[in-house]
Amino acid sequence: MVGIGFPGRSVVRSVMLADVRLARIPVDAVTTHSNAHGFASLVPFGDGWYRAIGWVAGDERPDDAPVAAEELSALLRRVLGSDYGMHDPRWISRFHSDERQAVRYREGRVLLAGDAAHVHSPAGGMGMNTGLQDAVNLGWKLAAVVQGRAGRTLLDSYERERHPVGRQALRVSGAITRGVLRSPRNGLVRALRGVGLPVANRLNSFTATGERLLSGVGIAYPAPRGCHPLVGRRAPDLRLSGGRRLYEELRDGRFVLVARGRPVPETEWLRLVAPAGSLTGPLLIRPDGHIAWAADAPDPEGLRAALGRWPVAAGTGAGAPAAR
Repeated sequence: MVGIGFPGRSVVRSVMLADVRLARIPVDAVTTHSNAHGFASLVPFGDGWYRAIGWVAGDERPDDAPVAAEELSALLRRVLGSDYGMHDPRWISRFHSDERQAVRYREGRVLLAGDAAHVHSPAGGMGMNTGLQDAVNLGWKLAAVVQGRAGRTLLDSYERERHPVGRQALRVSGAITRGVLRSPRNGLVRALRGVGLPVANRLNSFTATGERLLSGVGIAYPAPRGCHPLVGRRAPDLRLSGGRRLYEELRDGRFVLVARGRPVPETEWLRLVAPAGSLTGPLLIRPDGHIAWAADAPDPEGLRAALGRWPVAAGTGAGAPAAR
């Protein structure tokens, strides 16, 4: 309607999805495998329920094609070696997956976020978090502009920061999808993949790295050249004096300066807090939890320069971050 292109393609069709109970509990927390018959996965999500996902190799039936529980159960047996006594499906459906991303996220007063900006395979579970993080990134900027505390060019930073994240979500989810759905021609590669998936699920280092990537908490936004290496990264939930935590202080949508003393006045858009631990250098945290400025030691001049780049935090009226 606003002329923003949404290019892409369908990646896989006729994926079966169901919430079921199991008579026998799988050994692995997440049970995933693929072979020449297709792909299957069982993921627990509490109260004895499991999300069952399955795709029959080569199946191209439309989303509205009927799905029988026995069809999914048979696929689990062929791919996982057992259906683990699957029973009582709460619901069962069929879906297809596209890979698409809007060419741009803004057209005048129209801004795109979430599924309106990017759609991709559910592999990796990145869709919900990516959409929520779009909204958090955009929300505080939009509020600042609407309230007259920042110029409209601040909204340009939304696309600059989030479009690459959406592109990465498409790449990662697409790679996972192709990796598990395509059956390698080489028998050794098939065998290694079959062994590798369950082993990877048990490696703490692998799962920790994967969690940061797939959840989005490891994302770092582009930072000005020569700035502190923490700038652009998501801040940890620091302990603050008085028993508070950093993310509690961010709930009202203000910038937060974590520093000892009061190096600058507090404003309607800037809250000053003191760290509880051994943090020596100040941190200026954006309302979305990403670090706007950092130093290894008190640096009044550097802080003033940072507030000049983010006048909305300084309370100096309409403005926008300096070009990055």
